[in-house]
Amino acid sequence: MTARRSAADIGFAMCIVALGCYVIYAGTQLPVGTIRRIGPGFFPIGIGALIAVLGVVCVFDRPSGAARDDFNLYGLAFVSLAILAFALLVGSAGLFPATAAAVLLTNVAGKERVSPLAVLGTIAGLCATGYVVFIYALRLPVDPFAAGLIPGG
Repeated sequence: MTARRSAADIGFAMCIVALGCYVIYAGTQLPVGTIRRIGPGFFPIGIGALIAVLGVVCVFDRPSGAARDDFNLYGLAFVSLAILAFALLVGSAGLFPATAAAVLLTNVAGKERVSPLAVLGTIAGLCATGYVVFIYALRLPVDPFAAGLIPGG
């Protein structure tokens, strides 16, 4: 027996596939390069293909009779605030305070309660990962803490 898909699921999947196709098209407007020296168009083409494949997967993900989660406006608002807080704080307060603010705000967005120890562990892990990747490896001009934020720093 074939499960019927809702029109909303199919419409959403078609929009995702269309977005992926557009990203692929935009990537073809840039030089792709060779396998040894990839050009700026290589990454958008790969990402566009991945987006398009995920759009197709959305159609087959769940039968239309399966339970749907209610739209969580509260969660959307707090995740959006977390992104905004990170963007505003990373330059003025530093990477670590911005990461902590983003984690705390996304924790508020969740429906399940998370232990304070797990939240602190997430903050510590993301700060350490951010330091290694962005400051140490990529040498981006981002400070862990802004000057003057820590006394004597």
